[in-house]
Amino acid sequence: MNIPEILVANGSGIAVVLFLLFYRFRRYENQRLGERMFSSMLVCTLAALVTETVSFLIDGHVFPGGRFLQFFTNTVCTGMTVTVGFLWCLYVDFRIHFNVRQQKIKAKVLGIPLVVVYALLLSNLFGSGVIFTVTPDNRYVRGSLNLVMYITMFGYYAESIAAVWNSKRKGISLLFFPVHCFVAPCIVGTILQGLFYGLATGWMSTAIAFLCIYLEMQTSSAYVDTTSGLLNRQYLNHYLARAARQKIRLQGIMMDVNDFKSINDSHGHAMGDRAIAELSRLLSQSLLEDAIALRMAGDEFIVLLPGSQPQQLENQIRRIHDGIEAFNRTGEVPFRLSVSMGTALLEGEDIEAFLSQMDRTMYEAKREYHRIHPKPPLFQES
Repeated sequence: MNIPEILVANGSGIAVVLFLLFYRFRRYENQRLGERMFSSMLVCTLAALVTETVSFLIDGHVFPGGRFLQFFTNTVCTGMTVTVGFLWCLYVDFRIHFNVRQQKIKAKVLGIPLVVVYALLLSNLFGSGVIFTVTPDNRYVRGSLNLVMYITMFGYYAESIAAVWNSKRKGISLLFFPVHCFVAPCIVGTILQGLFYGLATGWMSTAIAFLCIYLEMQTSSAYVDTTSGLLNRQYLNHYLARAARQKIRLQGIMMDVNDFKSINDSHGHAMGDRAIAELSRLLSQSLLEDAIALRMAGDEFIVLLPGSQPQQLENQIRRIHDGIEAFNRTGEVPFRLSVSMGTALLEGEDIEAFLSQMDRTMYEAKREYHRIHPKPPLFQES
């Protein structure tokens, strides 16, 4: 075992991860779901790098508490391996769809192998030795089911690649996540470390992969609205242009926040931004599979659904209204949310007609709203 090589490799990995964490927290890039998942993966990687380094340093050294420390560090390191793979799949899916509801459904399925590995690690702590064991002279020895951890991790990598490929096939996203920038270094580093115990390439490669992904993802930030966290008008233009070229049938819902000016006037622009952020969150949580939500401008939003089934459109509208009603019942903020909606179907290449129909039907709904609420009592006293 080459301890200097391990210290250099893992020390470099720790430095990279700390740099990314410091840079993200300094720029407050930890508020939304995607940023929180990315930061969580970095924290897991940091924990793995530290515990792996400690386990290598104490391997073969007998001292009071040494065997317990060897069990603890290797358990944490192994657990972080599959945890990062699990979070990676969810992160890739979120960066493709920006769909919180779809995330929750996917997490239940992808969480099954994670729970299995956790259960094996728990049994390992009670002496089963299925994942690894520690000899009386405090040496780490791989167990009979150690391969399960690698299979699970590679399975997660394969799922993330399949998610990107499926997105391309369906034509539902322009932001094809640069999954190869992460998966390729991780696979190479993990295989090398798996074949040659004592070679510290796995987590160092993971740290470098996160740096590559972070740099790659900066190019896609132009498509994301900073206030809402949703995709923006620039993305919408590209998306609709490609959908028209490829004859992809889309249903659209355009919506405008009722009495948004009153929120700004009564409670200030900061609370107006809060209203935009809350509605964006509700939209993301209400989206059906493969649907996307975008912020057009100001208080106008669009939801796009692949397909042309009226029932699907009705379900999506119902989910949006249900989410808004549930939010208003909480009374956590001094305003209430209400939206007027218009719909349209894109069947050919006339994007302007598609947008115009949504806009026209939305303003018909808004006129009806103001007819019923000439002086809207929508705002609670703060």
